[in-house]
Amino acid sequence: MVEGFFDCMKVSQAGFPSVALMGCSMSDAQEELLVQHFQAAWLVLDGDESGKQAAANCLSRLGRRMWVRSVLVPEGKQPDMLSIEELRALLNSGM
Repeated sequence: MVEGFFDCMKVSQAGFPSVALMGCSMSDAQEELLVQHFQAAWLVLDGDESGKQAAANCLSRLGRRMWVRSVLVPEGKQPDMLSIEELRALLNSGM
């Protein structure tokens, strides 16, 4: 799960299916859809303060209902700013 559609496209290009929040907060409807359709979620939110706060919120909410892992994007970066190789390394690091 990422914040925006450019992030979503880049993570998908790296070989990982993704969905976008379209912002840095998760709605109740988005939470329900994620829980209904997935057993696990990886959070790949921006490496800024709002992205870190959003990751903490999503971890708290989703973590009670499914397996969740948060990937640390480098400070000040967004997933779409990383190369495909950097994304693969980040996402494969916990597999």
